[in-house]
Amino acid sequence: MDKKLTIKNGKNKIRESSVFYTVNTIILVIISLVCFLPFLNVLSVALSSAGFQINFKPEGFTLYNFKYVFQDVAFWRAMGVSFLVVICGTALSVIVMFAAAYALSKRDFPCRKGLMVFFIIVMIFSGGMVPNFLVVKTLGLNQTPLALILPSVVQVYNLILIKSYLEGLPGELEESASIDGANNLQIMFKVLLPMSMPCVASVSLFTAVTLWNNYTSALLYLGTAEKWYPLSLYILNYINSQPDILSGTMEVIQ
Repeated sequence: MDKKLTIKNGKNKIRESSVFYTVNTIILVIISLVCFLPFLNVLSVALSSAGFQINFKPEGFTLYNFKYVFQDVAFWRAMGVSFLVVICGTALSVIVMFAAAYALSKRDFPCRKGLMVFFIIVMIFSGGMVPNFLVVKTLGLNQTPLALILPSVVQVYNLILIKSYLEGLPGELEESASIDGANNLQIMFKVLLPMSMPCVASVSLFTAVTLWNNYTSALLYLGTAEKWYPLSLYILNYINSQPDILSGTMEVIQ
């Protein structure tokens, strides 16, 4: 016992020492810089003349890039499409995954283990690009914004996160609600959902970032329907149509 207490006291002294806090602060600062520098690079390149791809301060400061893009109607349309996809897709995805996680969190749910094995297999071994394209085309979703939302509604990793969180909530909450006459939908949305807001907020953030950065689906499914191009695909097409931006030969007009 004395040896254990001595080891614990030694660990507590290390944690409370200034060396620990100093090293911890340095590590956190380095991690923060690693995360911040890419954003700084993007901003600096946007404010620089053509030809500068990696720099952390504007070279040949100019606002031409912003003026050129903001005057393009296609940019604002793509921005609106991206916001539409993110808002509607995130809301639909969270509702569907929360409902599925609620059902899978019940130990008496039929075929619960089999469904979980199926979801995990799907998460590890995806169907691939060609089967996904054929499914979207067969359902008539191609060249519509639904092609950007519906294939990404269920993200198995996020579903498992919600399921694990629901399993950690006290079972007495549901029992008391059912005694008061609440049905499953009322228990799910009025009792468990407010209690699960930290998990739901995290999953919503993950889903929103995935939908915002997803240009592969737009590239595959939208085809020539330019009015539904999201911002990510607009930027890709803009760079491909203006190669001089990266080569540094584009004439800059102040």
